Amino acid sequence: MSIKVNFAYRSLIVVSFYLMSFISFPYISRIFGVANLGLVNFVDNTVNYFLLFATMGINVLGVREIAATKSDLKLCSQVFANVLGINLLFTAITIIIYLIIVVNVPKLSQYSELFYIGSAKIVMTAFMVEWFFTGIENFRYIAIRSIAIRACYIAAIFIFIRQPEQYRLYWWMSVAVVVINAVVNMAYAQKYIDFKWRQLFSLRYMRSNITLGIYAIMTSMYLTFNVMYLGLVSDNTEVGYYTTAFKLYSVVLGFFTAFANVMLPRMSALIAEGDGERFEQLIDKSFAAVATFSTPIILCSIILAPQIIFALAGKGYEGAILPMQIIMPAIVLVGASQVMTLQVLMPMKKDRVLLYISIIGAAVSLMLNLLIIKRLQSVGSAIVLLSAEVIVTLLYIIYLRKNLGIRIPVMIFFREFALCIPSTIICIAASALVTNPFISLAVGGALAIAVWCALHPKELKMLRP
Repeated sequence: MSIKVNFAYRSLIVVSFYLMSFISFPYISRIFGVANLGLVNFVDNTVNYFLLFATMGINVLGVREIAATKSDLKLCSQVFANVLGINLLFTAITIIIYLIIVVNVPKLSQYSELFYIGSAKIVMTAFMVEWFFTGIENFRYIAIRSIAIRACYIAAIFIFIRQPEQYRLYWWMSVAVVVINAVVNMAYAQKYIDFKWRQLFSLRYMRSNITLGIYAIMTSMYLTFNVMYLGLVSDNTEVGYYTTAFKLYSVVLGFFTAFANVMLPRMSALIAEGDGERFEQLIDKSFAAVATFSTPIILCSIILAPQIIFALAGKGYEGAILPMQIIMPAIVLVGASQVMTLQVLMPMKKDRVLLYISIIGAAVSLMLNLLIIKRLQSVGSAIVLLSAEVIVTLLYIIYLRKNLGIRIPVMIFFREFALCIPSTIICIAASALVTNPFISLAVGGALAIAVWCALHPKELKMLRP
């Protein structure tokens, strides 16, 4: 399939996921309140942090290796077994350490029931094998399966979640989504592979998995770890503020991640084929896409942050407004970083570069976590995220320019900023003149989008299949 079709399927997954989340999140946030919502998010992010140790670099390693061998059934089946085996090994080690920590750390043991439920998420993620379907570029299957299961999950929320104390049931249901996806994926994967169980015990990709895994863990210091650390030194309310502020950022980031994940197998294939010219053309287009779509989102969401937070979560979440305004500029940094990592460095197997830069980013994040989060709480977590992304993005830019001769088209970012001025003025006027937050958001957002579209006819044409 073409990149546009693959991206269309990937975008459909992201759109459906966040559309369903936006349908359910206002309901859940109002049912649970900021404290219970913060507790569930604290548990989920802590589980996700341990999940990084279980999966390590599998999600990147699997896609890269499957993409390079997908035309050879025997070799592809062997790679599948090798990667799955390493994943199961790290998952077994992680789950043992996880349970020991849950029992012995007071802040975690007081919510032991929730963390025990979360252990199923860690174990079953090993059988998700999403990397396999991404590697063979079967995004149609991923889209259909994801949307169907997610739709059932959202429907169950509205049917069964009625009281604040039902946050445990909500967490059960969230983990069940992972379990069902894993079972369906493993069953469907048998259609494409024919591996022998003894191949699970190969350590062929151990070194690459550890290198990419450390990179993922270091990167998470200013993503997943931020929430876990905030929950340890603060309270569930502050976690609720930060995770609510993080909501729109994660939505936008999801689209850039979708695009980057679509491009990873394609860029890996181009490297294997030696098509350097096409490789560079796609890099330039990717940077242009980041600049074009991230700039208006950042500017308008900062201005309309009070209205967005109210629409998402309702009253009682005002503490999420400033963290959201601080976080949003990181979108353009992460978008550019994903182009450099997922489309350039990973296909070129520059794993050590990723590792070294991620260690620097993690060190900066850890230092800032220790210095400011206890005092500034959710606002401090937002500052840590933005600061770490600035440092990491700058290091990637320096490396690509100095060692690979790849220059970032900086002028396109300035051009997009200038083209977004009319939309920005519209958002300022809507925020200042319309008192109802829903009307202000609807009017300001609709007019800003209309003006932006009028100024970007070529970019919109490129999106058509």
